Formats: sequence, structure tokens, C-alpha cells
Amino acid sequence: MTRTQTPDQTRARKRAPTLATTTLKVIDGGGARIGPRHQAIVPEAPRLCVSELAADMAEIFALSLLRKRGLADLDDPHCAVWIDGATHFTLHELLCDLRSLAWFDQTRSLPEIAGDAEAEQRRALRWNADGQLTLRTLFNCGVALRGTQTRVSRFWSGDHAGTVTDPVRRPPAPDAPMSVWLDWCGRHSGATLQTPPEREGAIDPGTLEDMSGGLHETPAGRPFYNAALKALAHRAALDGGLALSEPMWRGPRLLALMAEAETRARRAALDLLMSRSRLARPAVTAARMTVWLAREERGNEPTNALYRAAADELAECAPNLLYWVSRDNGTLRGCQRFDTSLFLPLAEPERQAVPPSDCASHVVVAGAMATLLKAVFDTSRRAQIQMVGTTGPAQALGEEADRMASNIALARIVSGGWHPAENIQQLRLGQAIALQVLRETLETDNRSATLDLTDFDDRPLRIEAHPRHFGRGFAQLRANGAAVPWPQEAAPPAAHLTAVV
Repeated sequence: MTRTQTPDQTRARKRAPTLATTTLKVIDGGGARIGPRHQAIVPEAPRLCVSELAADMAEIFALSLLRKRGLADLDDPHCAVWIDGATHFTLHELLCDLRSLAWFDQTRSLPEIAGDAEAEQRRALRWNADGQLTLRTLFNCGVALRGTQTRVSRFWSGDHAGTVTDPVRRPPAPDAPMSVWLDWCGRHSGATLQTPPEREGAIDPGTLEDMSGGLHETPAGRPFYNAALKALAHRAALDGGLALSEPMWRGPRLLALMAEAETRARRAALDLLMSRSRLARPAVTAARMTVWLAREERGNEPTNALYRAAADELAECAPNLLYWVSRDNGTLRGCQRFDTSLFLPLAEPERQAVPPSDCASHVVVAGAMATLLKAVFDTSRRAQIQMVGTTGPAQALGEEADRMASNIALARIVSGGWHPAENIQQLRLGQAIALQVLRETLETDNRSATLDLTDFDDRPLRIEAHPRHFGRGFAQLRANGAAVPWPQEAAPPAAHLTAVV
């Protein structure tokens, strides 16, 4: 039986395309898109329990009392600090008072932070290998530094500024000549490439108080731009994993990555500054503690319970520290209304107080810049760099970058404007931003490459980039040899499969 077709069916068959003439279109998923694919996730402010708040305030008080000392003095437990003609203490006595606090005592469990990995890590950073708070771990300020000496980073002592600074909004293109980038560095932050005859020695940043004041006057990225220019001028070796793509990793590219990381870090720091979850400033907390400890009748008001409990722990476990701070306040400000006067900052009346917002971005920028330098340059023990002129001892670039980040965090605490917990969090936020910048760059290059570095927790990291025949490459982060998620994931990662339609 023959099936007949209507005229409409015949026309439809003629219009239908055959398989041989079907075309396919490959969608690369946005691989050619310009600009960052991932925006930085700004974390909530650290959640401090009573013991951590008491420890943070104790650390701020302690460093404020040591403001007239330089970093070189802080390794000697017998170093005496005089408050007035009749009152003094040694660093050993100060350390004993701090060790009495629950947060610094490893033998005391804190159920209130159980399951909070970030809080547990912040606490662990205060201990040495034997689980004790020491002068070195106290002054490391959230960075797991190697070595036993407390000192100023060569990045800081070798920092310098040009005579002309005319900030510009946008950096040059990544492929711009190095001369253009040198001009931009000078105009942007004052960083310059000085010849050895112009500078033979290192600058002594002075006391902790001088370091704190200098931090507010120093552009956040300048010490790191100076260090990068010095490393490039001395032809410091790049990470060995960049061998296949080394021609692409010249001075302009490194400076472009630093400029991009600095921009993102500043934006993240501003978001943190405006966050509703931001912690009260230490000066406000100190004033609340002063009023609470002076009250003779204490009710059970629910407001400010955290501050009251932290003040009680300080009074019970570190009474000598509170006495020294009160005596110092009396020496600086005259007769005080309260027996326990914990007002901050501790400084001479002629020294003008600087607002904490002046250095709000310094720690985030330091975390990002230090991470970039550690990743791009060879930071193995064999790699050394002459940071100051031609006469000073050579220092490992990675160690100096970490120490610079630690110095900046220390100076912020001395100013009395920031909590140690905020420094720890913001250094790692900057680190995450730098890792994301490197990820985007390596995936865009679509070449095989590896970058090795050590993070602020002394954990070895490796970024592995693998090329793909379509779109952009794929980069993976490893810690201690195991694959781990990227710390910043504001959008889904690049797809492993390509859509074909």
C-alpha cells in the first residue's frame, strides 16, 4: 500500500536540513572576556569570644607600653621599661601576665570556639612549637615567621620615596615599556629605582611609636613596589615553574599584577571599613572597660556583656598589666578620675592622634603584595636578594616579604586603632586576593606553569596551571600537596566541559 503525502508535508521535508549540512558552534564560556571573573568576597568581622577579646586588648595595652622601644629591644626578657621614676617592669614580667589569660594558655580549653576554625587558627598563631606564648610569637602579629630574631624587614628599612608624586588613576598597560612603569610607580606611590651611590645604608625606623606614625604617612604599596623594582634591577630569579612562559613574565607584567592586586585590596579594605559587622575600635572598648571596672554596683544588664566579661578577666588574670597602663595614663594625662584608667592611645599630648582609617588598607595590601612577590620570584632558601644598596647582607626575599607584613600589622596595633584578630584576618584576605589575581592570569595565558610559595601560616602552597585546547586554561591550588578550594570564589569556576550547540 502506497502512502501519499500532502503538499504541506512535502514542502516541510524540503525545508528540513540534512545532517551533512548541520553546523556546530562552540561557546568558549567567556574565555576571551576581559577583566576579573571573580570578585573578592569580603568576610564578616571576626567573632570574638570573651577570652579572645581580653587577649586582644591585653596585646594592644602591652604594645602601647612598649611604644618607646625599638624592635631590636623586644627579644630581651630582662629589658626594663620605665613608666615613671618609681614604676617599671621587664618584658619577662609582662609576658607572665599575658600567659595568665585563657586565650594564651594552651592547657585551657575554650568550648566557646569549638568548631570555629578561624578562631582556633588565630589562637594557635600565638604559640610556639611547645604550645607557649613567647615574646617572638607575641610580636609576629599573625605571621608564622621563621627564625628567632625580632627585627625590621629590609623592605621597611630600605623603603624610600621620590621627590615628585602625582597620583594617577590608572596604571599603564601590562605590555607598556618598563620606563613607563617606572614613571608610574614614582607618581603613584613615590617608589623609585635609586642607584647605589644615592643610597648606601638602611633607614632605622626608630621606636614602635615612630613606626606607627610612619605607617600612616606611607602609601600602602610603596615598600613592596620599591622591593619589586630592586629585585628586577638585580635580576632576581623567577619561580622555576615559569620556565616555559618566562618571556611573558617581565617587569611590566609583575608591576601590572601588583597594581591590580592593590586596587582590589583597597576596595576590599574599604568594604570592611564600612561593614556593619565591624568591631568597635579598641579605644572605645578600653573606655567601656574603664567605666565598668570603676562601678561599685554591678547589675545584670544584657548590654555590653562581652566587654564587661573581658574586663573582669583582665582584672583577675592580668592585674599588673592594668596597673601599668593606669600609671602610664596618669603620667601622660595627669590625675585620673578612675583608679583603673585604660584609655587609649597611650602617647604624649603633643603627638597628634591619627584616625584608624588612615591605614585601613595597609594590612590587606601588604597581604596581597607579599603573596605576589613570594609567588613570582624564587623564594627558596637559595634565592637571595640585596635589598639595600650594595653593602648590606643579602636576605631571602620571601622572608623579608613576610616580615614586612608582620611589621605593618605590629605598627597598626601600636597605634591603638586595630585589633590583632582583624590583622590576622585581613592579611589572609590580601593573600586570597593575590592568589585570585594569579589564577586569572595563568588561566588566561593557557600555558603549563607552576608557582610555589609559603603562606602566612607557614604552609607550602602550589598553583598548577594546565593548558586546554579550547577557551582558557585551568589552574588548581594545592596546600601541602593536596588540592584545596580557592579561598575566593564569588562565582562558579571555569567549566571543565564546553557547551556545543
